[in-house]
Amino acid sequence: MRLWNNAQCYHGFWQAALLVGTSDMAAGDRCRCTPHSRSVVEQRTVSSCNVSTTGMPDGAWDSHLHVLDPVRYPPLPGAAYRPGVHTVWDNAIFEHSIGCEHVVMVQPSIYGTDNTLLMESLRAYGSERARGVVVLDVANTTLAQLEQWDAIGVRGARINLQSRNISEPIEKLKETLKQHADAVRPFGWVLQLYARMDVIASLEPFIPTLGVRVVFDHFGDPDMPKPSGNPQNLDPYTIVGFGALVRLLQQGETWVKISGAYRLSKLPGPDYRDMDPVARELFRVAPSRLTEAF
Repeated sequence: MRLWNNAQCYHGFWQAALLVGTSDMAAGDRCRCTPHSRSVVEQRTVSSCNVSTTGMPDGAWDSHLHVLDPVRYPPLPGAAYRPGVHTVWDNAIFEHSIGCEHVVMVQPSIYGTDNTLLMESLRAYGSERARGVVVLDVANTTLAQLEQWDAIGVRGARINLQSRNISEPIEKLKETLKQHADAVRPFGWVLQLYARMDVIASLEPFIPTLGVRVVFDHFGDPDMPKPSGNPQNLDPYTIVGFGALVRLLQQGETWVKISGAYRLSKLPGPDYRDMDPVARELFRVAPSRLTEAF
């Protein structure tokens, strides 16, 4: 599955208005060549929008990345995985190599609700180039804290059920979603959900009642079948929850990330060909509701 080519054809990148916000569009609506920015990251990298060689569309955002620095910021005890090192500097080098100068940093599960490294990284990138998605302790996060994060560049909150293998009764999950939606709604933030596709199906009637924009991680996390025969012949509507995801996308306040194919595919990389039918159908039915991460 060559997501790069799909993105070029369908512009399936993070839409600037989604996380950047209409009030910030003048600052963030396209790749910028700003070698004299005060941002620390921009001071330490050569600023270049080399779209002619990378094929990266103007205004593209890498919609999902984690900054990991386990030496300075050790993961929580019992973290779901042992992270490697991927600092904000490592990311800046990578994004420059593909001609993408705007990023959305997502709080990784290994740090729980301690968003300190995320805030540090947002400050390093600067508000013209980066936005962030936090993980909230809704019961203990004050309005003043949310306002401070918003000023730094946070534009979303994530609920991650998969990395920690959390299984909640649907009614409890609905309450969690409502609490988060109530917290982020005054700021116009996005609610980002990483949950299995069958869980999304159970939430289909409830999601539109939240009154906030919702983004599903990693294709909506489908339970991909083991390929038999030609993987291109897969009917994605046979995957539990896929139809529900499509209907939510078509309602207008929901997005899905084309990302993490390696997590889902039953075939080896780098192409992950069994994901092609899923990606093609999503691009066909809701091209403006897709975002992409590398």
